[in-house]
Amino acid sequence: MNATELSYETPEKMLVKSLVEISEGKVDMALETIDALIKQTPNFKLAYLIQGDLLLAHAKQINGMGDETKGEKKEEVENLKNEAKVRIERYLNNLNLQNEPKIFAQLNNKVKYLFYVDAVSSRLYLYENINGKLSYKDDYYVSIGKNGFGKQYEGDKKTPVGVYFTGKKIRESLSDFYGEAAYPLSYPNEIDKKNKRNGSGIWIHGTPKTTYNRTPLASDGCIVLSNPDLMKLSSVLDNNRIPIIISFQSLKDLESYNKNLTEKKISLVSAIESWREKWENQDTESYLKFYSKNFFSEKDDYDSWAERKRIIQSQKQKVFVELSEISFFDYPNTENEIVLVDFVQDYKSPAINNKMNKRQYWINENNEWRIMYEGGT
Repeated sequence: MNATELSYETPEKMLVKSLVEISEGKVDMALETIDALIKQTPNFKLAYLIQGDLLLAHAKQINGMGDETKGEKKEEVENLKNEAKVRIERYLNNLNLQNEPKIFAQLNNKVKYLFYVDAVSSRLYLYENINGKLSYKDDYYVSIGKNGFGKQYEGDKKTPVGVYFTGKKIRESLSDFYGEAAYPLSYPNEIDKKNKRNGSGIWIHGTPKTTYNRTPLASDGCIVLSNPDLMKLSSVLDNNRIPIIISFQSLKDLESYNKNLTEKKISLVSAIESWREKWENQDTESYLKFYSKNFFSEKDDYDSWAERKRIIQSQKQKVFVELSEISFFDYPNTENEIVLVDFVQDYKSPAINNKMNKRQYWINENNEWRIMYEGGT
């Protein structure tokens, strides 16, 4: 990549262009670029740090960004250097974003968008659902929790890892700290609660007017965008209930991890259909084989669930089970592979006629898909 490949479309591209010009030894050009950036975005703190270094470079040799900073400002400069690093790496990672990403997910036609957050790289990617395929729309620099990701408890200042859904824009008056808008995330979810993770108030929100953005690790656990970026996303977020995968894996990691993505999707869809079929046929023992021994719901563990199902299905009533609007999302996990599955379930029997939104978590145990959670949404 060279400086001519970056246009002046966004403040970030202008900033990266200046860094590329510095790497090419074009200090005067870099200073012109950064001056133009500051004129356009006067609250961009990282731009001022680079400008200061460039001005110093005219007077004497400097070894690196912010190296002349001393004392209490040193930590702030280190944070800004980390911001510069993740921003420029976005343009050096050689990702072909126009290809469909290797995300283990499938969206039904009512789910229009998907967010994918690479927490390590402080990046949020937006995809649009076009005829069942994920199409890249844009990506944005974000700040996450001061102590990184993997939230466990209230006040740990970490961003959760998992699959969540955005909520409606918070309408009550908020302090300037949250910027132009705030949208809550559905943390804690069923997996979080099972693992005794707690806390609340995890939002997507903006920044105070005095600063363009925050450094990579700066929030109390929320996902924070610059106000201009948040406003660009407002038309998507205002639709509410957008699925968001917050992961420790980059898109490049997924390229090698999900090489057999089509086969994985087919195997999961086949398992879901087989589960539905065994239930509809009232083949109780075959049906129960689809449930993990570690199964849980709001009221049951595996044993109580199995006992209740055996009693119900012993009546051998004729039932009808239809699933529609199926979506699934890979659940970031360091151990077993887990997938969140949402669908509409239409169940009919001589005694019951019920249509509901349903959620399951399927876990891959010894290359067999099994249900570890089931409940309504």
